[in-house]
Amino acid sequence: MRAVKRLGQVFLKDKRIISFIVDSGEVKEGDTVLEIGAGPGNLTSEILSRGANVISIEKSTEYYQLLSAIFKEEIERGRLTLINGDALKVDFPRFNKVISNIPYSISSPITFKLLKYSFDLGIIMYQKEFAQRLVASPGTPEYSRITVNVYYFADVKILRNVKRGSFYPIPDVDSSIVKILPRRKFSVIDEKHYFELTRILFSQRRKTIRKIIGMDVPYGDRRVEELTPEQIAEISDYIILRRNENKIFQ
Repeated sequence: MRAVKRLGQVFLKDKRIISFIVDSGEVKEGDTVLEIGAGPGNLTSEILSRGANVISIEKSTEYYQLLSAIFKEEIERGRLTLINGDALKVDFPRFNKVISNIPYSISSPITFKLLKYSFDLGIIMYQKEFAQRLVASPGTPEYSRITVNVYYFADVKILRNVKRGSFYPIPDVDSSIVKILPRRKFSVIDEKHYFELTRILFSQRRKTIRKIIGMDVPYGDRRVEELTPEQIAEISDYIILRRNENKIFQ
């Protein structure tokens, strides 16, 4: 079967890379692994071979039917749950790990959807340029709003880069295998305000913080691309506290 171009499907064919991904996920018996975009089941098969249960979400009806036939025994035994649907729209059953070669077109929304769920570890294949944005440091061109937002929820590390020849059909970009470790969030007074402030600041990243906000705040003479996520949180908290003080004295 061919990849479905409109779904952005490319399939990992390099068995060494597949093994590396599953090894990195420390997959073992008792795990429940979420896989987004199962395709022909290359990664699915390797995860199942380690004794874990798998929840695979596949948008293509054709590949869903193919997977149903290939893994009929595992489905009957309850070791594999197949969901034919859009991963951005379906609710995820409980899982403790996510291991996926995701469609790159949904990298950002699927990452933030995943981070709303509770899980121990994620190993995800991203487009290389997107992965670099996830791990970027302040002051670098790749440092962006998504860097700051993801950092709020998890620690992220690039494990290795993967050449485009490891996939079929061969994509136009290289890829990276990324490890995601959800962790306790750093504290902010108002989470919604923090994310909205981050959006506003990065939409005018060349201006100083003071010019964007229009008031004196910590780090006001600096640009957002120079600030750590924690420093942006300081600014957010400062604004909230000042607003509350003004309400008290009105």
